[in-house]
Amino acid sequence: MRRPVTILIIALAGVLLLVTPAQATAPESADSADSCVAFTTAEQSSGLAFDLRNGCDRGLACSLSWTVSCQNASGNTTSTAKHGASFVVAADTTHRALGSAATCKDGWRIDDITWDCTPARGK
Repeated sequence: MRRPVTILIIALAGVLLLVTPAQATAPESADSADSCVAFTTAEQSSGLAFDLRNGCDRGLACSLSWTVSCQNASGNTTSTAKHGASFVVAADTTHRALGSAATCKDGWRIDDITWDCTPARGK
């Protein structure tokens, strides 16, 4: 099941705003991995680290997507790019993906974050 996560970071002239909503709710379906997955973010110097913790007893095939928006000193968006990653997370481990905003000069925002995990075949 796709879980949207909204994270807004604006870094201009030393002002930083970070908003993260509650994450991961327990599903009813046995085929869903949501009940044993924890998704967290951590600010890095030029982006966000996305940590997906697999607390399930089997491997998970996961995908993650996000949008990076660069902003000028006035806070206006100058460019936007979609990014993503797909990976398998073994049982009882964590996978980290990085959402880099290193190409942004003045400020940046990472949002439209979604993740999806399903039991990996043969794992």
